[in-house]
Amino acid sequence: MNTSMQLPEMPGKIQEAREQAVQRHDLDSGIFQGRYRDFSQGRFTDEFIYGRYQVFEEVDSILHTLPKNSLVLDLGCGTGHFANYILRQGFQVHAIDPSANMLRLARDNFPEIHFKEGIAQDLNFPDQFFDLVISIEVLRYLDEADVRKSYEEIFRVLKPGGKMLVTHVNKFALDGYYFFYHAKQFWMKLVNGTRHACYFTTPVKEQRLVREAGFTEIQITGRMYASIRIAFKFGKRFGRAYARFLERINSEQKFPADRAFMAGHLVVKATRPA
Repeated sequence: MNTSMQLPEMPGKIQEAREQAVQRHDLDSGIFQGRYRDFSQGRFTDEFIYGRYQVFEEVDSILHTLPKNSLVLDLGCGTGHFANYILRQGFQVHAIDPSANMLRLARDNFPEIHFKEGIAQDLNFPDQFFDLVISIEVLRYLDEADVRKSYEEIFRVLKPGGKMLVTHVNKFALDGYYFFYHAKQFWMKLVNGTRHACYFTTPVKEQRLVREAGFTEIQITGRMYASIRIAFKFGKRFGRAYARFLERINSEQKFPADRAFMAGHLVVKATRPA
């Protein structure tokens, strides 16, 4: 039985996206558990791990600017592996997720961390509570209205001078995921399969939405050549060789906003004004 939290009722499309997101993560919880355990095998394990390594480099760049014992929120914590990483770096961490299956695994994995049910659009924390809010591959599953609301909530719970880092799906990434997703959604609708919403965006759009939420010092960066995801479809040996080849061209695989179309991950950093 699905024991995921009951989300507040919202207008049709928004509510459907929320429910699909939770359902998808309940179903995929075991997959994510296995993927994060593979981290010890190194960044070339597969395309998922390779991309996460680069996103986590972006997170580290913020963590290293914070005093130890700063308060961090892992928003959409999944199986808890990244919350544990934050804790081991010397920070206090709170972790939330709406998926009951994800939370069950997280609590089993790291019983010393307090995990609780929660959603990005309605954070159950006081105003100006956190020094940093991190949300990795979470807002991508929401409707645009909920993305806006999530930014407002993150802004509210951040202390003045506090920082945010979130990731998004790059609409025009060279892996063509935008077109694959819509083709798959059409097929799933025909066969009555499990679907999920995907929020595709661009650097220009997110710059505007984040600014409208009140943030400043906005920095949008692309990470990882998107074509690496395609390369791994031809096998791990080919994917690893291709990734190593591209590292010779751009070792960091970091792209400014105007060239983010080359990247698989869109990373948004911003600050709540002091």
